Amino acid sequence: MLGKLLVAPLGGIWKVKAKANSTDSKFLKKFYTFAYYLYQYENGSSINITSSFASNPCLPHDIKGIFVSGPSIIGKNCVIFHHVTINAITSVDDENFGTPVIGDNCYISTGAKIMGNAQVGNNVRVGVNTVVTGKIPDNSIVTLLPSGEQKVIQKDKVDTNYYSFDNVRGWIYFTDEKWENVTDEASLEKLHQMRRLES
Repeated sequence: MLGKLLVAPLGGIWKVKAKANSTDSKFLKKFYTFAYYLYQYENGSSINITSSFASNPCLPHDIKGIFVSGPSIIGKNCVIFHHVTINAITSVDDENFGTPVIGDNCYISTGAKIMGNAQVGNNVRVGVNTVVTGKIPDNSIVTLLPSGEQKVIQKDKVDTNYYSFDNVRGWIYFTDEKWENVTDEASLEKLHQMRRLES
């Protein structure tokens, strides 16, 4: 609760992270860092203050249970669900030794783990509970099969948008750190069908 009270007036968790990394004041750096990590502690998460994000990600369930190690590099317009792990491997004799690099417009589903020297391309959707340790090409969907094997499907185009229904605006999606209205008729029809099933 205290973390939320500290972070909210400062503009949110990403602004606090940016302030901690940019201030020259030792006192402010300590304060922002304390507020940043306290907020995460209260949410059961650990996104290192030095991890690199090209733009603020979309976190559909806030930062609940998300782990991102310090050296990780994450592109712009990424969607990260709860209980995701993005973690460097520092065991020098491990074949996956290294740091994850994730491209732009990636959709990382609940429970996914992107580990070590994994390289995830642009426009990639990582399925629920999938473990990624290798290279995933652009425009791909990577999923975990019931057998435990990983399956990678390349497509001409992969929809990596996160959609949400707003009572005022209708269907919206997250892009460039803001919410936009869904205007594509085919997408709207599918989204309306799903909403009808939920009601």
